Amino acid sequence: MKTIITTLNAKFIHTALSLRLLYISSYKEHDVEFIEYTIKDQLDHIVSSLLEKNPSIIAFSCYIWNVEETKAVISKIKSTNPEIKIIMGGPEVTYEPEFFLNNFEIDYIMSGEGEVTFPMLIDQIEKKQLVNVPGVSYKGHISKEITQTPLEFIERLDSPYNLPQDKKNMAHRLLYFETSRGCPFLCQYCLSSLEKGMRFYSKEYLKKQLDIICHSDAKIIKVLDRSFNAKMEHALFVLDYIFKNYTPGQQYQFEINADVFPMKIVEYINENAPKNLLRFEVGIQSTHEPTNRAVKRMQNFEKLSAVVKALMEGGKCDLHLDLIAGLPYESYDRFKQSFDEVFKFRAKELQLGFLKMLRGTSLRNDAENYGYTYQETAPYEMIHNDWMSEIEISQVHLAEDMLEKYWNSGRFSRSMNQIMDDNDSAFDFFYNLGVYYQKNNYPFHGFQLDLLYKILNEYTHYNYQDLLIIDYLSISKTKPKRFYEPTISTELRHQVIEALGNLGHNKDRLYRYSRIEKLKDGYLVAIYQNMQCEIDIYPLTIIT
Repeated sequence: MKTIITTLNAKFIHTALSLRLLYISSYKEHDVEFIEYTIKDQLDHIVSSLLEKNPSIIAFSCYIWNVEETKAVISKIKSTNPEIKIIMGGPEVTYEPEFFLNNFEIDYIMSGEGEVTFPMLIDQIEKKQLVNVPGVSYKGHISKEITQTPLEFIERLDSPYNLPQDKKNMAHRLLYFETSRGCPFLCQYCLSSLEKGMRFYSKEYLKKQLDIICHSDAKIIKVLDRSFNAKMEHALFVLDYIFKNYTPGQQYQFEINADVFPMKIVEYINENAPKNLLRFEVGIQSTHEPTNRAVKRMQNFEKLSAVVKALMEGGKCDLHLDLIAGLPYESYDRFKQSFDEVFKFRAKELQLGFLKMLRGTSLRNDAENYGYTYQETAPYEMIHNDWMSEIEISQVHLAEDMLEKYWNSGRFSRSMNQIMDDNDSAFDFFYNLGVYYQKNNYPFHGFQLDLLYKILNEYTHYNYQDLLIIDYLSISKTKPKRFYEPTISTELRHQVIEALGNLGHNKDRLYRYSRIEKLKDGYLVAIYQNMQCEIDIYPLTIIT
C-alpha cells in the first residue's frame, strides 16, 4: 500500500522537518514518500498531484497557517476516492482530536511526536487490524496520550538533513534543524508549555548532523529549539562546532531566552563568531510585569537588556526581537510603552505579532476570564479583550504595517535611524505615518518601491531627503527612477565627472553608468554596473 506524507507550507522556501522524520522512520518497512505544497498552490492541483500517485494512505501535517486549506484538500480527496485513509498530525490537531474527527473528513489523528507511532499506525492499517497505537485517535476512540519519541530512536535513523529528494533545491530553501526538544518555560499562549520536560540530542549525533549541514548547499539553517540556551554546555558545543565547520555564505538562526543567556556565551560569540553567521530571535513579548506573570512568562528585563545590548555592541549577529499585542493586562498605552522600550535597542528587526488563541493552550481555555473574543477559525487571532478594544487593535495593526515597510525591510537604514533619533516615541511615529497613508489614500499593497520613499519624504517635510536618497540609490542594482526632483543640472553633472576624471576616475564609466546627485554636504555618485551598486560621496570642493 502506498503512503504519502505531505503538508502545505506557507512558502516554497519553507521545508517541513516533521515530514522527513516520519519518512526516515518508515520508508525501509513501508512504501512511503513525502511531498510538499504551499498554501498558495491551486487546491485542484494539489489534489490531482496526490491522487495520481495512487495512494492508499495520505498523512497531513497540520498547523494554524494551513488547516483550512488542508481541510479543503481532504474534502476533495474523499469525494473522489473515499477509500483513501486520511491521517492528520501536527500541533493544530494534537490537543483537540475529537473536534477534528467530527468536523473533518479524516480517519485518524496522531497526537504528539510520530516517529515511533507513525510506522505502527500504517502497519496496522495495511494489515486491516483494529488500530491500537499510543496517541492515535479515531471516531469512537479518543486517545488522551500526547506521544514523545525517545531521541535515541531518532539517532539510529538515517539523517533527515541530506535526503536525495532535497538536493536539487537545498540552496534555495530553508533547512530546519533541531538540537533539542521541549521548552523549560510555561508561557500560557504557547503549545510548547504543554510538553513535558526537555530532551537533548547527544553530542555524537549532533556532530554527524552538523557536519552534513555545514558542508551542504543550505544557506539558511533555522534551528527549531524553543530555547536554544536552556543548557549552556549544549549551546556552546553547537556554536563551537558551527564556527569551526560552517561554509561561507551560511546563516544559522536560533531562538534564545536573553534574560537567562549567560554572558559567557555572549563573550564567546563576540570574540569568535564570524560576522553575519548568526541570527538570534529573542521573544520579549511584553515589558509589563503583570502581563508576564499572567501568562507565566517570567523574565528579567534588566538582564535581558544587558544581553541584547552586549550582542548588539559585539556586532557579530543579527537580532530579531518579538512582541505580542493583545496579552492580558496590557492596555493600548501600556503596549505602546513595551514597543518603545524594545525598539530602543534598534535591532535589525522588531516583529510585532498579534496574540493567537491556539487550541489546547491555557490562555484559550481561560479566554472568558480575560474578556477575549477571537477568530473562530485559524489562526484564531484575538479581536479584543478587557484591556484593548477592537479599534485599538486595528491601530496597532496600522503601526505594524509601517514598521514592516520602513524598519524591518532594511531599506531605510540611514534615514530611519536618524528619524528615530528625532522622535520620542517610535510607536507614535509608525502609527501616525500609517494615518497619513490612510488620509492620502496611499496604497498599502501593490506599490512601486519609489513610492515608499516619496511618501516618507513628504511625511517628514523633506528634512531627511539626503539620507533617503542615499538609502534609495544604495539598495538598487540598476539605475532607479527618482522619487525626488533632480538635484543636479546636466552641466553640473558634466563638471563633477570631469573633476573626478582629474582625480583618476574612469570618466567613460562615470558617463555611462553613474547617477550623480548634489546633497547638502557633497556629491553622491552611484555607479550601477553588473547588477551592483558602488556609492561614494565627494566633497563639494571638487568643483572649484
